[in-house]
Amino acid sequence: MTTVFFKINDIQGNEVERMMEEEGYTSKSEFFRFLIKFYKYHKTPEEKRFKKAANELGEVLKKLDKKSKLSLSFDKQLEDV
Repeated sequence: MTTVFFKINDIQGNEVERMMEEEGYTSKSEFFRFLIKFYKYHKTPEEKRFKKAANELGEVLKKLDKKSKLSLSFDKQLEDV
């Protein structure tokens, strides 16, 4: 297991202590491990919609590229300049 050290300001520290007490966390490490899992698996609705729209757009562009309807190929557009 990796150990992580970081500092937060007093206002953040007080907020962490308050949230830990409200939610029943027994240690800061337990609290921050939960936050990491929450962040990883609970994206906002906007993030989910954006990802879905980006995937749908990608599929449309791939279909247009296969039909040679794009002025530049899909791969060419994604090349680093």
